[in-house]
Amino acid sequence: MIRDIYSKLPILPIVAFVSGFSLMTFELAAARVLAPSVGSSTYVWTSVIGVIIAALSLGYWAGGKMADARNRATDIAWLCLAIAAAITLTLLNYQNLIDSTVQSIEDARLQGVFASLMLFAPASFLIGALSPYLVKLKVTSLATSGQSFASLSALESIGGITGTFVTGFILFGYIGAREAFAVVAFLLIAISWLITPTRRWQLRLVVSLIIAFLCLGTLQIVNKGHIDTASAHYSIFDRVLDGQPVRGIATGPNGTQSGIYINDPNKLVFWYTQRMVEVVAQAPKHDRILVLGGGAFTLPQYLATTYPDSTIDVVEIDPKLADIARQYFYYKDPKNVNMIFEDARTYINKSQQKYDAILVDVYSDSSVPFSLTTKEYGQQIERLLADKGIVIVNMIAGPYGPCGELLNVLDAPYRQSMTYARYKTQRVGSVKSNIIVTYSKRPIQWTESFPLNIHTAVTYTDNYAPVERIQQNCQNSV
Repeated sequence: MIRDIYSKLPILPIVAFVSGFSLMTFELAAARVLAPSVGSSTYVWTSVIGVIIAALSLGYWAGGKMADARNRATDIAWLCLAIAAAITLTLLNYQNLIDSTVQSIEDARLQGVFASLMLFAPASFLIGALSPYLVKLKVTSLATSGQSFASLSALESIGGITGTFVTGFILFGYIGAREAFAVVAFLLIAISWLITPTRRWQLRLVVSLIIAFLCLGTLQIVNKGHIDTASAHYSIFDRVLDGQPVRGIATGPNGTQSGIYINDPNKLVFWYTQRMVEVVAQAPKHDRILVLGGGAFTLPQYLATTYPDSTIDVVEIDPKLADIARQYFYYKDPKNVNMIFEDARTYINKSQQKYDAILVDVYSDSSVPFSLTTKEYGQQIERLLADKGIVIVNMIAGPYGPCGELLNVLDAPYRQSMTYARYKTQRVGSVKSNIIVTYSKRPIQWTESFPLNIHTAVTYTDNYAPVERIQQNCQNSV
């Protein structure tokens, strides 16, 4: 009975589909594991995608040579097990290798390329080798060779599409990147047993069990303080700051995006949040406030408590951050806070609401969304301002050199629409630090300003905004 069912299964098409699914899940998880240490910029994605494509290409070549020389169905099973083993080795070693890479290489681009070569190229090479082997076994006649190749290629592509959507929309909402690696490894182990399951089954069983044991053993190592969502990887940590215990959250290798004093969660920890609320307090009006970037929702909660009669809209792309804020950062869901889970640029493009104060906290030390650095963005943000409204922006840049160029790029979209600006820097004379800038269409005489080397910069557009290059130049100069 089982043998009859097995004989009717479309084995090679199933393997083709699973290989495509596995490749895209592996690729998405690969970028995710680099984020906490290397970052999640375009440079990181470029490194991951480029290395994987290069490894696949070599795999296609090697797999074709091997298939012509051997042409054995059992080799497919061993290739599937080899891919599972390579992914398991990635799972076992990625953290130590990434840590050592970051310590020995300063440039984020080289960090991404080197880490991707060491961690993701071997499994990608083997996945590439699988494809021509499947075609070799599928082709039984020259008259149908084109159709055989096309059908397997289509199934690999469908598997890749399925893996992309399932991983991005579903898996990362429930499991982390490590678990995603394990899912792929177990899927490949299972699919290997569809290929001539009775041949050398004892050895294959031993190899399968070893890989499965290593996967499960690695997953048992508690990864405290790391949370994966569909949008990002978050690191949550406790440390002592100025003699007080602080809990912070970070999405990349540089800096902390949000934090609280554990013993006094209602008190703002960081200079930039303290400065932003000081400006709000001095502003002409603050009945309606917009906050772009939720973080751990410490800033919205402070504003909601301080101004109970105000309405505060918070735009945050990741809905899971609200749960993280409740669990780790004592967020209490104030009644006058409206959570809007959407991309910041998407929201301001379509919103018709007017705001007395707009607080922008979306620029991190390792990631600057290009869509929030353009002329079109500046026009849209100005459109949302009430008559006497202000925009308060937290930037991470510097007064001169490459970081000065970054400051000008971040500043230009606001100044093109809002003539008046006041600047306050955290560390005078520092190459790079937090800079709080207040913009308005009317003169600002109620807040102090520190003179910075701001000149008329090129205002980039939605078509062209090379902020990754400019930010990398700033980072390299520090």
